[in-house]
Amino acid sequence: MMYKESQTIELKKSLKQLKEGIISLASMLNKENKGSVIFGVSDEGKEVGIDISEKTKQDVVHEIQHYLKPLPNKVNLKELNIDNKRTILIVEVEGDDTPYAAYGRYYIRINDADIMMSGDQLRTFFENKEDNYLSWEKQETKYTVDDIDEDLLIDFIRTANENGRLSYVYRNAIDALTKLELLTENGHLNNAGLYLFGNNKPLLIKEANYPTDTRTEFGEIKEFRGNIFECIRESISYIQNHISYKSIINGVQREEIPEIPIRAIREIVINSFAHCSYGRKGDFNQYILFKSMIKIYNPGSILRNINPEKFASGTIGSKLRNVLISQVLYKYGYIDAFGTGFDRTFTLCLNNGIKFNFHNDEFGFTFIFKRNKDFLDDKINDKINDKINDKINTLDEEIISLLIENKYITVLEIADKLNKSSITIYRHVNKLVKLGKIIRIGSRKSGYWKVN
Repeated sequence: MMYKESQTIELKKSLKQLKEGIISLASMLNKENKGSVIFGVSDEGKEVGIDISEKTKQDVVHEIQHYLKPLPNKVNLKELNIDNKRTILIVEVEGDDTPYAAYGRYYIRINDADIMMSGDQLRTFFENKEDNYLSWEKQETKYTVDDIDEDLLIDFIRTANENGRLSYVYRNAIDALTKLELLTENGHLNNAGLYLFGNNKPLLIKEANYPTDTRTEFGEIKEFRGNIFECIRESISYIQNHISYKSIINGVQREEIPEIPIRAIREIVINSFAHCSYGRKGDFNQYILFKSMIKIYNPGSILRNINPEKFASGTIGSKLRNVLISQVLYKYGYIDAFGTGFDRTFTLCLNNGIKFNFHNDEFGFTFIFKRNKDFLDDKINDKINDKINDKINTLDEEIISLLIENKYITVLEIADKLNKSSITIYRHVNKLVKLGKIIRIGSRKSGYWKVN
């Protein structure tokens, strides 16, 4: 029997091409809502056969479940015996929850070839879903290209190209924003463009750190304004700088382990900006640390009130509120396959013993990481930290010198000058405060440092 490739049939000589086969399944689903990959047949359509065992079939199913998102409605494996030694494996899929991603990227079938989707094609798929927030995103603002952070835009273009999710050489801001569909016909920024790249701080978020589990006792309360990229970085940095870390000695190196995996925090923070209802007045993204939990909230519930566990299982695809904003975050690498962020977060929490819960209502979506009391009260690590922290090292001396030079300098500015992470600088500053080497005078926002 001879086989021929088409828009719904792909031929693969062996299972060494399993990844390429799954990419073909995604592209065929996106084109025709169904497709088949036949393993054991050459490109010319000749039957060559493969060896198939139960483990072989399990490996194929496992690869589909983990790397084809969302999981198609139908996945079927069929075996055809050529002779006593050779077998052909046919993998069939059906599903209409487009777009489907393979290994975090989106493809479309053109004749018998798998082509990575363009931004226009990807947007069209999401526009065709019942619910999205595209009308707000496309509303014209009074702002123009003169009101964007062009350095941020250039960095975005460069990073998106490096990620293989954009093929575009930066020429000018107008051309780039037009390609991203962030300019109106009148040459003004639409809401999506303003919130993503605006330099006039269009978005307000709220951050807080309380010593107990209530807001009644005094804690640190902070407001931050910026565009979406600036607010994402600020939110992740704020949580990183306020959680606890364990210290372990690995050989001669000191390794710091966060109480909650940073990747899990990052996924939920980015999700809060991708799904936020930005048009809602008087409500804000909030990132609040209590003694026993960390709460991350965004206005606007998950569309259709879908349980995030269904996204994590891969049984349904993401239902986007902000199509244009999410596309840009995807191209930048902040989002992988749409709808898979919850899966990664749940897995990270499970593997690290982190308890969590979430609440979705008509007002917004709240995700809660439970903090580990045993982790916070770890006496062994307290002793290790005490011995290390009793000594002033070279980095501490460099920090003190910068504080003497400029008493108003911030942790982020110190980190930039010393080429260190803000987390590292924050921890060393705390150590210097505990040792009485430096004192903070006034508030975090308007105060200054005094060196003893």
